[in-house]
Amino acid sequence: MKATLKYPIFQFSPDENMVYTFWKENKTTQLALLKECKGWNGDIVIDSTGTKYTVRRSYMTGWKGIHGFTGMSTGMISYETEYEDNPEPFSLRQLQERIAERYPKTWWFREECWDSVDDFRQTIFACKSFEELAETMMPKHEFTVWERIQDYFFRGFFLVLGGMLLYIIWLFIKKAWLWIVG
Repeated sequence: MKATLKYPIFQFSPDENMVYTFWKENKTTQLALLKECKGWNGDIVIDSTGTKYTVRRSYMTGWKGIHGFTGMSTGMISYETEYEDNPEPFSLRQLQERIAERYPKTWWFREECWDSVDDFRQTIFACKSFEELAETMMPKHEFTVWERIQDYFFRGFFLVLGGMLLYIIWLFIKKAWLWIVG
């Protein structure tokens, strides 16, 4: 069954401790990752309405870029996900309990510098909505106008710098050609 999920969503495997948080739909991945995870078969997805979906399979729908080559990445594909036909309700409390029980066992827990497991659990159980819980697990980064201006300024700067470098190289080639030909 195809499902329209309300973001943010939480995705986890029943036999692993990591809980992934996604703020928006992204139907792009690497083919090797899709094969390694066996299409995320059996993973549980919980959207922000409190509905639990079980992934039946994910499958490739096409290549991204030129046969999977996009910039520095290779093997990039578009994919679709099918879910089991019986979505179930999943309360915020159940999700909080799962995260509080399993997430401290991951190496990401230490990497993200939580003071203690008790502090983490208090923070998780203090969340009153799925959106607040998602913000705690993975803060949503919104670009400010100033950050966007800086980003485009640096892009433009490096574009002009690259153009100047190409022009200088062209001048050297032209002088070398005139010197060789006479």
